[in-house]
Amino acid sequence: MVPESTVINAEVAAPSRLPLRGWGIELARRWNSATYSLFVLHGNIFDVFPVQNGKNLSYVPLKAFLAQRFFPEREYLLFYDIGGGLTFGTAEMQKRFFEWLEIYDQVEQTNFHQQGPPRDLIRLAPLLRRFFVRVAEEKTKWKGITLIIDFPEKLIPPSEEAGATVEERMNLVTLLKWAASPDLRQMDVGILLVTESASKLHADLLQNPHVAQIRIDIPDSEDRLRFLQSGWAEAMADGRAFSEWSDFSALELAPRTAGLNLLRIQHLLAEAVRNGARVTSEHVAISKKRLIEEFCQGLVRFKDPKPGVSLDRVATHTAAKAKFRELAWLIKNNKTDVLERGVLVPGRVGVGKSFLIDCFASECGLPVMEIAEFRSKWVGDTERQQVRILMTVRALGPVIVVVDEADAVFGSREGGDEDGGVSGRVFAAFAAHIGDSTLRGRELWVAMTSRPDLLAIDMKRQGRFGLCIPLFPAQGPDDIVELFVTVSQFKKIKLEEASKVYIRENLGARALTGSDVESILIRAKERAVLAKHDEDVRLGDLEEAVNSFIDPLDPNLLALQELDAVLACSDRRYLPERYRTADRAMLVEEFARMKMRAGKR
Repeated sequence: MVPESTVINAEVAAPSRLPLRGWGIELARRWNSATYSLFVLHGNIFDVFPVQNGKNLSYVPLKAFLAQRFFPEREYLLFYDIGGGLTFGTAEMQKRFFEWLEIYDQVEQTNFHQQGPPRDLIRLAPLLRRFFVRVAEEKTKWKGITLIIDFPEKLIPPSEEAGATVEERMNLVTLLKWAASPDLRQMDVGILLVTESASKLHADLLQNPHVAQIRIDIPDSEDRLRFLQSGWAEAMADGRAFSEWSDFSALELAPRTAGLNLLRIQHLLAEAVRNGARVTSEHVAISKKRLIEEFCQGLVRFKDPKPGVSLDRVATHTAAKAKFRELAWLIKNNKTDVLERGVLVPGRVGVGKSFLIDCFASECGLPVMEIAEFRSKWVGDTERQQVRILMTVRALGPVIVVVDEADAVFGSREGGDEDGGVSGRVFAAFAAHIGDSTLRGRELWVAMTSRPDLLAIDMKRQGRFGLCIPLFPAQGPDDIVELFVTVSQFKKIKLEEASKVYIRENLGARALTGSDVESILIRAKERAVLAKHDEDVRLGDLEEAVNSFIDPLDPNLLALQELDAVLACSDRRYLPERYRTADRAMLVEEFARMKMRAGKR
């Protein structure tokens, strides 16, 4: 039975305390169960958290929040990290500890009360265990002990058994024994390990049933609004009201800062106000992009929707545009319960996958988070970077998450032994996140690839990327002319009617892509500029550009990628006419032959 004084009230423990939310409630419930002694807090640990003292609301770092909100009346509150050693919640606690330590020195013939307790956990752990037992025996009204360990990944990194040092093994065994100890639970001793990424800790600890893991997410809209209305912003602006230095009220700014933790919102506002600038829409957009990309260490690109941009800018791809317009309608009308979790967009290189998705996102009015290859050669970095990315994505919602070269980014469940199982763990984390049905409508994942056959089958199932909308190059003269007209308008190049006739008659049978057409038009404009035609592209300029254009890409490889997109398609309506009635078995055989030929080169 947990002593009444140690129970954490998840609602309001006292009139001066805010109710707990999210991760705080989870920690309180698991703590109050009295079945755990060791907890792992991971995620958004470097943020600030709300503490209310009477009518005053302040924001403090995580350790101060734990001390003031969770453990304000503990008998002892201890802090430990490998750099600073053991420290205490109050000077009184430190005094009483050193009084006990002097007695311990007399018995054990040591000199810790003068030298200070050991800094390494191997020697400190037995000392702490003796201290826990002795103090618990002496107290008639026991209020328990909490030990908070910072940077535990430096004590028990996720190294293989053969590569771990003796000290790391001993640290691991110490923590596992503490986690499983019924004596510690009976004495109401709790140990909290605080780390940014749980994957940076040894797997044996994380998989132990005596260890509770609590993830601290990036604040949601309600948390951000409370922070913006707390008075911090006005104090930072020397008492000036929001309207004097911001185009937005706190209520308007809260949704615009989605994806940022509270500390980064502080940075965003302070950078404007303390440099004499105003918080405008442009400042918020630019700063938010920079802060999100910094947090994810430059491994993602964040883009806000562009006003006035829609799928009308996309030439050809008629069937694909129609389907994406349906998805955009569902999003804009909040019909998210029937929205797909993920969309697979295969197609040969240069076919316009990225441009189409950018236009689709702007038509939806949603921001885009683009994820590229983020794996690192350093141990633990890959999982930590993935945690940051997924944590940001979860906080950004609603958002469109775009994964280019998806087959390489996601990897496979059978990740090789050469990377210590990192690829398998990364794949499993992506699969679990994308398959989470509770996120339907908050995140729409779009995976782009020119080789969908290399994407793991687990990802292509329904509930992840079950909807596959392939893209193809131009399918005839009408498509070719439409491509040239659309791209020329986008590039502000005026085409003569004679040029359009030439395009239809001479290029109508070629399977060109948007990137091919853009390259031809840029070359034609270059010739026009050099010939001093006032930058107007004439028929002769276009003919010269077309005659000199050579596509350097291997036509056999492009054919392989196109057939791969056909076989990945989830609906015949998205296929060109010549593929809709084709014998699928014959296409599969032809694809196998093409893959074999490509593999031999």
